[in-house]
Amino acid sequence: MGKGSVIMESDGNTNIEKIQESRKKYETKRSEYLYEKSKKLIPTGASSLMRTSSWEPYPIFIKGGKGSRIWDVDGNEYIDFLMAFGPVINGHANDKINAAVRKFLRDGSVFGAPHELEYKLAKKFKKFVTTQDKVIFALSGSDATFYALRIARAATGKDKILKFEGHYHGLHDYAAISVEAPPPVAGLKWFPKSLPYSAGIPSAVMDTVVVASWNDLESLSKILKIRGNEIAAIIMEPIMANSTVITPEKDYLKGVRELADEYNILLIFDEVITGFRVNEGGAQKLYGVIPDLSTWAKALGNGYPIAAIAGKKEYMELIGNGVGYGGTYFSNPLSLAASIANLKILEANDFELYSHLARITRRLARGIEEVAEELNENIYVNYETGILSFSFTELKNIRNYRDSINMDWDKYKGVQRKMLEKGIYYHPDAAERLPPSTAHTEEDVDKFIVALRESIKEYNNEN
Repeated sequence: MGKGSVIMESDGNTNIEKIQESRKKYETKRSEYLYEKSKKLIPTGASSLMRTSSWEPYPIFIKGGKGSRIWDVDGNEYIDFLMAFGPVINGHANDKINAAVRKFLRDGSVFGAPHELEYKLAKKFKKFVTTQDKVIFALSGSDATFYALRIARAATGKDKILKFEGHYHGLHDYAAISVEAPPPVAGLKWFPKSLPYSAGIPSAVMDTVVVASWNDLESLSKILKIRGNEIAAIIMEPIMANSTVITPEKDYLKGVRELADEYNILLIFDEVITGFRVNEGGAQKLYGVIPDLSTWAKALGNGYPIAAIAGKKEYMELIGNGVGYGGTYFSNPLSLAASIANLKILEANDFELYSHLARITRRLARGIEEVAEELNENIYVNYETGILSFSFTELKNIRNYRDSINMDWDKYKGVQRKMLEKGIYYHPDAAERLPPSTAHTEEDVDKFIVALRESIKEYNNEN
């Protein structure tokens, strides 16, 4: 790297040789053993496909973590750039959050009754998310999107929803449509076909989901001219983060808002990833576009299971007035206590941690771009505060799902395997994001960049 590069920009004293300190021989034999053992009782070896799919020849079993670090069952230490796919915004095993949970753990974990903490979290939530009138809590992002769609159908009296290719809203039947949509079978770009993401989705459900191409107001307008009067809700990630990170084009979200109003359609922002991460008020505050309903989860609880649906008063008050809602584990005291403590950390000193998170994300993005320039690699980087992705591709701009799949998937996975051996942990699926936390430091980022340079060189020499 040349003078003034990201690696050296913090104080000029970063010791690259120290970053490249000798590493013990990398072995993961116990992970392999546990994987083979788990598969005998658990389909695919874990209770979520993303924990095992894409990992070759087997996933790494994690034993524990602290801050930005995790350790596997073989004793290897990693800087974690997966952070459980995004929930852990304030670092693993955060002392303040753990203390808050321990305070309530001694009194019981679930009661099937209202708890004072629920109101306290709702009040804190509203301090962050000033754009929404009311909030109710659930357990997972899938819960939240499922109920948001139910509310929209009840509010409009219409059955169909519209979603976008490559957007992920959980794995319930109404969401698991066109999450992946290979162009040869996905139909026209301006009017895509609805494709099931999983076997077992009834055709009757498929008939209620209309699919569109994201970041394209013209094609959305055409679809709504044909189907708009049938559609109850448009649901979207306001920043795509499951088919690489793709930010909305200028005025795109505003245009979708206007089209939704024109056709009496509720607009739902799925902020499960972006909420409490891209800034304190989510993408809706960042871009100044207010949805009718929004869903929240990952960074709300710093890893404790919790989700939320928020929205305009007239729609939220349908709950209990015709719209059924509930779950035994919803708003359990432990998750409520963790979430309150987590938000208190984020709001300290006028939300100053978001400035740190923005610096870390920007440093990571610029470092990857500098490695690409130095090694003459075609790498496309896109990011917003707290989320980033990079792709080995010749494309200079990625606008939607069909653009995002034009990359060298094998190279990404091959480089990731080499990064793992160098103590850098992130997911081998190139569609996934890297979500840094407030616990990450500039040194963590610099180690990532050094390891990336080494790993690309090694991969190129071998292929």
